[in-house]
Amino acid sequence: MTGQKQQDLLKGRILPTLIKLAMPIMATSFVGLAYNLTDMFWVASLGERAVASVGSAGILFWLVESFFALPRIGGQVLVGQSLGAGQLEEARSWARSALRLGYLMALALTFVFVFFRGPLASIFHFNDLETIARTETYLWLVGLGMTARVGGRLYSAVLTASGNSYTPFVIFVTGLVVNMALDPLFILYFHMDVVGAALATLIAETLAFILMLAAIRRNDTFSGLRLFSSPLEVSRLKPMVKLGAPVAMQSGVHATVTILISRMIVGFGDLAVAAQRLGAQIESISWMTADGFAAAVNAFMAQNFGACAYRRVQQGYWSGFWLVSAVCVLTTLILLFLAGPLVAIFFKDPEALSHGADYLRVLSASQLLMGLQLLTSSAFSALGQSLVPSLVVTGLMVLRIPLGTLLAKTALGVTGIWWSFSITTNLAGLTLVIALPLFMRRLASRQAEPLVSMPADG
Repeated sequence: MTGQKQQDLLKGRILPTLIKLAMPIMATSFVGLAYNLTDMFWVASLGERAVASVGSAGILFWLVESFFALPRIGGQVLVGQSLGAGQLEEARSWARSALRLGYLMALALTFVFVFFRGPLASIFHFNDLETIARTETYLWLVGLGMTARVGGRLYSAVLTASGNSYTPFVIFVTGLVVNMALDPLFILYFHMDVVGAALATLIAETLAFILMLAAIRRNDTFSGLRLFSSPLEVSRLKPMVKLGAPVAMQSGVHATVTILISRMIVGFGDLAVAAQRLGAQIESISWMTADGFAAAVNAFMAQNFGACAYRRVQQGYWSGFWLVSAVCVLTTLILLFLAGPLVAIFFKDPEALSHGADYLRVLSASQLLMGLQLLTSSAFSALGQSLVPSLVVTGLMVLRIPLGTLLAKTALGVTGIWWSFSITTNLAGLTLVIALPLFMRRLASRQAEPLVSMPADG
């Protein structure tokens, strides 16, 4: 049975439907934030340099996970469009192809993290040998769970595309509870250092993956996908890559730029790196929440786009627009006025405290347009147009390097690098918020067909 938790996205009042779909996704995003902050909280008990090592390793996982936007974004949009058009077998085929591609990529990247952890850790140019060793350890242990991590996220995307965001939420909360219990046990009681944090994450994500497998088997539409017995459908890769590649490129460039900037920050000391990594985790309260709403809007718009319900497509975006705006205004105020107390939960060193608080205050200036950028990029993807936002965001992301270098040489110092983040984020968000309404107006006027469809030989 699909269960009563699955929302009908093609009928009924738009705002209540969107909120019902978005709330579990948003809550799931908070679970992701809690995962990261739980790790950071207990790792911080080991010292600021341990935070630098775990946080920097997290950037590398972010980099490689950007590749999984190929099956995740492409799969979710195409599954949603197929369901909206009433083509259930097509939806199953898209889900199967996305999972196959994701698993293949996960196996390859597991090999990289396990056997090339040394070269990967050397990317950050850390000054302290202990920080380097901790980074390597965290990389290979968490890397062992790459298949479980990717599989869980792909199954979550498929369920969300069908209108069921509640089940992934429950599963990820279960994983969080396990992670929260294991972190202090491994780190404090067994004195396992960053190994404990890595093992807690590995076990929690593996459990979430197992539960997601059980959930998908109980879903009428996606049970029995026959990943290993059905014939390969190579022709489905091109439409999937067409949608996912721009998003993967954008995320990959973002992570790469972050790595390069982290190397710039090292020039101001390892504590500045630790502060930036912690600040990014705290700041993610905004973008994870906005990303949750963006996923809901993506599923809603994709299904209605597949059903050619263009008025509902537009209304879905604007409903999400005002919801995300309200959330991001609130987080702006939190980061601006509570920066010091938030950082003090994790850090004791005065220098690290100062850097972390400065980071949050500067980044508060871009929270609103950052959230709207995520929402609007997701809306473009639902309409089969993921290239446009990716080009805008990627171009401005790359601009952070020369802009950050320039501002860091002024009296601002490392704070100049933080300002390069806010400036480029605001420019990207403003550009996309102007562009999407123009595109939707043109789309509605010509009553377009879905922009991505299966090849004739499929």
